[in-house]
Amino acid sequence: MAAVETSSTANLSAEYDYVVVGGGTSGLVIASRLTENKDVRVLVLEAGANRVGDPKISIQGLAAALYFDPDYDWCITTEPQVGLNDRRLAQPLGKTLGGSSAINLGMVIYPSRSGFDTWDKLGNPGWGWETMESYFRKFHTFSEPQSKLKKELMLDYLNAAQGTDGPIHISYGSEEGYPPFAQAWPRAWSALCKPIDGDPISGTATGAFNNAATIHPTTRERSHAGNTYFSDSTARRPNLRVVTEAFVEKILLSQRNDGINKLRATGVTFSTKNGQRRQVTATREVILAAGAVKSPQLLELSGIGNKSVLAKYKIDCLVDNSNIGENLQDHGFVPFSWEVADPMTSGDQMRNPSVVEAAIEAYQQAKAGPLSVNALASAFFPLQDQDLVPVSVDQLLSELGQTEVEPKALREQICTPGDCSAQFTLAPFQLNPFPGDSPSQIFGLGADGFYASIVAVLNHPFSRGSVHIQSADPRSSPIVDPRAMSNPLDLELHARHVLLLEKIRDTSPLRELFKEGGRRLHNDGQRVETLSQAKEAVKNGYTPHYHVCGTAAMLPRESGGVVDSKLRVYGVDGLRIVDASVFPLIPRGNIQSSVYAVAERAADIIKSGE
Repeated sequence: MAAVETSSTANLSAEYDYVVVGGGTSGLVIASRLTENKDVRVLVLEAGANRVGDPKISIQGLAAALYFDPDYDWCITTEPQVGLNDRRLAQPLGKTLGGSSAINLGMVIYPSRSGFDTWDKLGNPGWGWETMESYFRKFHTFSEPQSKLKKELMLDYLNAAQGTDGPIHISYGSEEGYPPFAQAWPRAWSALCKPIDGDPISGTATGAFNNAATIHPTTRERSHAGNTYFSDSTARRPNLRVVTEAFVEKILLSQRNDGINKLRATGVTFSTKNGQRRQVTATREVILAAGAVKSPQLLELSGIGNKSVLAKYKIDCLVDNSNIGENLQDHGFVPFSWEVADPMTSGDQMRNPSVVEAAIEAYQQAKAGPLSVNALASAFFPLQDQDLVPVSVDQLLSELGQTEVEPKALREQICTPGDCSAQFTLAPFQLNPFPGDSPSQIFGLGADGFYASIVAVLNHPFSRGSVHIQSADPRSSPIVDPRAMSNPLDLELHARHVLLLEKIRDTSPLRELFKEGGRRLHNDGQRVETLSQAKEAVKNGYTPHYHVCGTAAMLPRESGGVVDSKLRVYGVDGLRIVDASVFPLIPRGNIQSSVYAVAERAADIIKSGE
């Protein structure tokens, strides 16, 4: 699919019904759904370029090469993390049409039922699993794998209702091209007595599985918001205008003239790629869909935020809400990488230019080979098996006691049967954060030899970070401080997840795929066998999962909220937020599916006039 011309502002109207700030994962969902009504006029402003059709995006297996490339990524780096030995962390964020859905690794992982039920319990009626379940099907079309692949990857669990007519295509890609690790992964977990116990889309499954990905079943191209929700047919709608390389600088706010002391969002100012400053009016709503870093930044630049933060940069505070930019959450993962058995190679062979050339040729000519599949696999695991972990989450939390900032609802959620404190992911290539914290080092395949990795993910962190402006200049990056491991519960939980990694690696048939006595890239090449070693591995190896969310939380205002249960910003009429910043609690697993589902639900709310 060739990119539709979107960078021109020629014949741009002065006003639209809705102005959507951000043409990413959620923004394009909103625009597409609202313009199904031909009488509704929508403008989408996206700061990045339209790179639909760029092979670096369409070939999902090349995704990691996009991280910290300023043509595709905002290139955010965090503040030094005290809980991680003062390491700074890279935080890639999509800066292109399609947003992060155009640059992520494409894994389709579903959240837990209890996670969304907790959203409802926190004061958000209509956001529990009973309501949200259908939206996880609405956004996608699932293609069933053929019987041979189903048997090889142990996919018999695929028995729940999947999406049948949504824009995003989800599949297993090619029938060929999966590494031996994909077959060994679920079998090793079965040997550990943790086979998958249901279809993850049901919201209750635990155990190991080979997950599908956002890959078109025939073209094998990445299926993302930029080429689906903004498809050729959608792009031709006369009531939809998408402008890329349009940098929104401020939300325009005015005092209502009906006697009510409340502000109203009336439009935005933005600058074009040629440096022109433009203004456009929204007669109904401005909808922020700029993501969990950029949306709170734009609120603060517009005078909505913590009065003391805004005062530092001489910004008039029009709505004083100290919750804006707080509650930042992310999944962190710790990777261990082991040398594979001879004569087997791994994805590390992609550091050889001739191998890359051959893989691209196989992909382009036959839609086959390693670039035609998603070879990552997952597992959800609750810390409750005494044979594997000598302490349950419930017992651990009881022993550690209550912390001041710990939400009681989160404690209850992760102890719910069917939810899990840990996610594990198999990657048939090296992941190495230990020499440094830039994506080029983590994903750069820099160590000699061939490796495969297993990572431990903290599903439900208790730590909370923040994102705030550090300048009144809209083009200055905000200060991003995840405060990873600042809550002591996180280190205790995550260290115990990490302690399982060597055991998983040593379980047949995974064990036979690794070289006996082979090299390790973690812990100075030594096994991690004690809790203290595991804690050091967390501090030195913790890597953001690029699932940042929560910074404009959907909660009652007195409970830390920025938007209400209809996603309307407190204190401002005509202003709504629809992106991961509204998540009050981070869902388990990779959040891409949750962002799509939340955006679909938001579109229905807006269309209903709520």
